Amino acid sequence: MGVISQNKVMRAGAPSLVSAVALVVTASGVSAQNGGSGATRTTQSGIYTAAQASRGNDVYLMQCKSCHTPASHTGVTFANSWQGKPLSELYTYIVERMPKNEPGSLQPYEYADVLAYLLKLNEMPAGDEELPADSVALRKIRVEAARP
Repeated sequence: MGVISQNKVMRAGAPSLVSAVALVVTASGVSAQNGGSGATRTTQSGIYTAAQASRGNDVYLMQCKSCHTPASHTGVTFANSWQGKPLSELYTYIVERMPKNEPGSLQPYEYADVLAYLLKLNEMPAGDEELPADSVALRKIRVEAARP
């Protein structure tokens, strides 16, 4: 009788154990698909829209072009400054320091639009969702500059 009770308990617990293992395997597979732990994405994942980059170009022309050329934000210069860093660092840098004559004077979405434009200038692909004007969300995106 003791053996039968133990077998019933083992069988009753088996689906729970199998379910738990399946859940862990599925979660680790999803994590791997999203770039590892914490579902980190990169700037090569289509994290802004073409329309957002277009708006960012307009803001850039009005607020940034008088002091900056696109070359100062692209290629090796861009990669040396931002490669591997969270996108939130670049966003915060722009918000706190630009425009030079009035840092922080743009709307948060305008800073996100300019950031999208900078990503486009660096040949990073557009996607279906707009880049958020949220440094906490941008912390989960890593800058991955295009390789020459």
